[in-house]
Amino acid sequence: MIGETATTGAAVGGLAGIGRAPGLGAGIGAAAGATAALIGVLVTRGPDAVLAKGTTVEMVLDRQLTYDDAELNFTNLPQRYSAGDGGGPLPSRKTQGQTRRFP
Repeated sequence: MIGETATTGAAVGGLAGIGRAPGLGAGIGAAAGATAALIGVLVTRGPDAVLAKGTTVEMVLDRQLTYDDAELNFTNLPQRYSAGDGGGPLPSRKTQGQTRRFP
């Protein structure tokens, strides 16, 4: 995105500088386009990551995990629900209120 906008800015700047200084105009246009695109990328926020039920996640730990005996006492755990009890991620705003029809 930044490269495309910088290229467009360079083209516009080059055209604006025709006759006087096309190279300088292209350079200023490229810098202005890249700056505008960078600000646009930093200001906009992409979608959050959503992991569906049953997704496997792997990780590498860089130090040893240690637990106390009290942390490993599982006798007073609350009731556990099965995976079929609902829950999971909420639908995105784009799909709320929309129904999909398949042919």
